[in-house]
Amino acid sequence: MRLSTFMRNHRRGALSIRMQDIPTSTRVLIATAIAWNMAWKGVSLWHASRNGDKPWFVTLLLTNTLGVLDGAYLFTAARRQRLAQRTEKEFLLETGEPEQLGHPQET
Repeated sequence: MRLSTFMRNHRRGALSIRMQDIPTSTRVLIATAIAWNMAWKGVSLWHASRNGDKPWFVTLLLTNTLGVLDGAYLFTAARRQRLAQRTEKEFLLETGEPEQLGHPQET
């Protein structure tokens, strides 16, 4: 290590890192990870709020797992809810019964 590099690091602190000190490939990797995480988090939070899953929404909002927990939510809990809604609509189409639209079922 050159003396000038040592002096520069000593003045800034031992754990201080400048952006110029990080290799370009590492910066690209970090930017890609951030974009990946934001995309999964955005979609999963949108689905959780639309489905009314408050515990999932808070959990997804507060954790940062690079999309792992977000993907788990989208492929399990959100998927089950979509399947339940789809089967009800298919049932209504099959029987020819109109949607109730919030009105009580007539017997």
